[in-house]
Amino acid sequence: MYRCKLCVAPVLQSQGRKQLASLTSASCVAALVDLACESGTAKTEATQTKSCCTSFPRFTTVAAALAAAVVQARLKLVKACTKRKADAALQEANAVKVVVTYDGCEKRYVLSPKRERIGKSLGRNFKREFAQHSLESQEMGKHLLARIHKMIRVEMKNVLKESTVTVTNSDRDVFTTRTWESHYTELQRIAPVLPGILDACIPKHSSRRQCTIAGVIAILVKSHGRSTLAHIIGTLFRTCSKTDSLAENLYASTPPSSPSLSEYSFVGNISPITPEVSCVSSDESDDIPSEPNEYPPQSTPVPAGIGNEGNEEWYGFRLVGDNVDKNVKPRDMRLNSQTTSLHYFHTYAVKDRICFSHLSTDPIEIVQDSINFEMFYPTVGDNTQLVSNLETLVARMFVQRIPGLQSLSAEATPHIKHLYSKQMALKSEVVPLGVMLKNENVLGDMIDILDGLHQYIPTTTTSQMLDVCAEGGHTRAVEVKLHNFSYIPLGGDQLTIARIRGSQSILSNSDNGEERLEGFVPVTEDWHTKMCFMEVIWKRLYSSCSGMDTGTLLQLRNVINRRNVITDVSKDLTACEEFMQLATIAHVVSAAIHIAGVTNMSELSSKIMSTDKPMAAVKSLVKTLISEMVRIKYIAGTSESTCPSIDSVQEYAKETLSLGLLLLEFKDGIREGDGNRVLRCWKYFLLFFCATKHKNYCIEAFNLQMQYYYILPKRYAEQMLWGRFINSEGGPGHNIPADLHMEHLNKLLKGTICHLGANKTPQAIIRAGKALGALKYILEEFERSTGVWVTTNHTTWSEAEDLMTMVTELSQNKVFSHKPGRKHQIFPSIQCNKLLESTNQKKLDLWMTQKVGEILKLSPFSH
Repeated sequence: MYRCKLCVAPVLQSQGRKQLASLTSASCVAALVDLACESGTAKTEATQTKSCCTSFPRFTTVAAALAAAVVQARLKLVKACTKRKADAALQEANAVKVVVTYDGCEKRYVLSPKRERIGKSLGRNFKREFAQHSLESQEMGKHLLARIHKMIRVEMKNVLKESTVTVTNSDRDVFTTRTWESHYTELQRIAPVLPGILDACIPKHSSRRQCTIAGVIAILVKSHGRSTLAHIIGTLFRTCSKTDSLAENLYASTPPSSPSLSEYSFVGNISPITPEVSCVSSDESDDIPSEPNEYPPQSTPVPAGIGNEGNEEWYGFRLVGDNVDKNVKPRDMRLNSQTTSLHYFHTYAVKDRICFSHLSTDPIEIVQDSINFEMFYPTVGDNTQLVSNLETLVARMFVQRIPGLQSLSAEATPHIKHLYSKQMALKSEVVPLGVMLKNENVLGDMIDILDGLHQYIPTTTTSQMLDVCAEGGHTRAVEVKLHNFSYIPLGGDQLTIARIRGSQSILSNSDNGEERLEGFVPVTEDWHTKMCFMEVIWKRLYSSCSGMDTGTLLQLRNVINRRNVITDVSKDLTACEEFMQLATIAHVVSAAIHIAGVTNMSELSSKIMSTDKPMAAVKSLVKTLISEMVRIKYIAGTSESTCPSIDSVQEYAKETLSLGLLLLEFKDGIREGDGNRVLRCWKYFLLFFCATKHKNYCIEAFNLQMQYYYILPKRYAEQMLWGRFINSEGGPGHNIPADLHMEHLNKLLKGTICHLGANKTPQAIIRAGKALGALKYILEEFERSTGVWVTTNHTTWSEAEDLMTMVTELSQNKVFSHKPGRKHQIFPSIQCNKLLESTNQKKLDLWMTQKVGEILKLSPFSH
């Protein structure tokens, strides 16, 4: 006989013995569960089992979950709903009895045959079996479901009463300060029943457990009022394409009425980050403007020490903008319902990671005749530093790409250090400024865009009293306000920068600096510049007719079947860039095989590892390779003569290797956030753009160097040079160009606009643009919590087989061996470094002289 003895003193102190006496055998199981939950001291007198434990583990079935929720909720003692008399036959030795004691009194119950399994499983401490048997009884299951329903209703009321709960809190800071783990922990503390049920219904090892539980509860309580967490759930449903399966599961159980992004704005979060600031008096508003072309006024941050007064640290910021073009196609196209083409302007601000407070902002006196154009050409020091960097990059390629040399990776240089390596490893602080419903292709709209962005220019206003002549020969004191602007770089692609300069040129004759839109320093960013340099390489080395010429880029492209590599680089820059990088590495390895006198990569690695100092052997081989096979050199006033016994195939291979390594040097300088390396590459780009007739980027390369060396004060020049990188993750080697980050935000914005559905109104798009900062955090935090998204690094297939195939093709054709008279059909007279050596310096100096006048005319520092 199983006799369960329960100590219920803590429960019945306020209810008395009469209530204990009123219990009958029909309600003994429910009372047993309640008492065990409340007292926590349930014991059994059966010798076959150990004492019962009140802590129940996680169950995997819905039935077990319901019973576990009852135990975990600490249900209070209630009266039984049914009354049955005990059968006398059940008093035998094998009957199951329940004994409830209180203050020396006992109450005995004999379980009916239908409930014997329930008592036995509890006495044996079989919790899973106890839960299943309890729910098999229709009467018991009805009581349990009613009690659970009541407890959930009570918990939801308690959740709504708690003003600090994020499920019901409407504080916008929750968007960027709380995690899904914190939401789940908070709900467990306040409302344990419903999270326990949901927790048991989800597979044990599911990574989406906490997000699903918090999300379902947020949806359930949304009908009582709008909450921040409910808006987050709606945002995920409408924006995050990676949560489709989870969304379907949630919709299947509880279809939510998700809020639209058009109902939220984050105007209060778009002020640029500038510490130590004072503000010009202006009204601040968190309201969305009623008209699409109106923008909320913002406070203007003014850096301390703008006039070289004070020694406080000052971190400036940078504005970056680009056009957003999107076509909205109607589902049913009619005469009055056609495709709508949207042309807007999107901007963001990024805080500088380097303090330039110690540098002067005093204008530099510019004398046009004193400008030394030799500074704009690569010098001997630039050539030497470039060769040193290329040796480091090629040595890194060897130990990373050649099989058998990976053990030397620890001895290779992972990052080329510079003056601000520590600062450039910090994560960037980016603030999206929203979308302006203006088209940069229209001059009037471009002026309106600059006028809207001018509110972010740090400005100090001073008043001065001047005596002016009045009527009758008397003088009158007049107050004159003077505006002193702190200049901020405004980055973008070449077209955007050209339109900015055109707008400033039109307004150059206005009365004051505010009307002239002073305070902007237009700067062309690096990602679009890299695209232009890729076009230079393609124009030089890639031809759709060179498929039969062994060793050419098109022939190598066909060998490894890279059909996404096309003639027009701008249509698929990523594919062309990755192919060019792989081709460069293949040429490096093939040149090393030729110099080492071996036939394949295995023999090369074996020869290096057989030496006493393998890394020293790698460096020696790399130095020989760079000196013999790479020619990226310009010395002013010199031009090498053409060799009569030229091997065009070898020259083509050397040109491919040289241009590819210069591209990798530019990319590595961007990754490390090294402004000096990037500026050095711009010097070479100036000559390449001039030689290949890329007029616009030739102007930008010259303009960038003029601004840095002559026009801008020292503080603004360094800010322009070192603030052109974004580190969205943190860590060394994770920087990207500012305009590439702008493209990422544009992609996120376009995806948000797509998920607006029929709500693609100007107001909704404005709000969506301002919400990108919080939206990006919500998506990343959700994907991190669910395990859908782990890292921002792209998962790529191994290129080892492609590299081996290309190296084999180049080595078999001996492209680096000198054979006089050998040539390609499409590139019969190509010569390595010919673009730099053929530069007409006198003609280029004359062109620079003409451009200097135009640049100084638009510069506010030259007046």
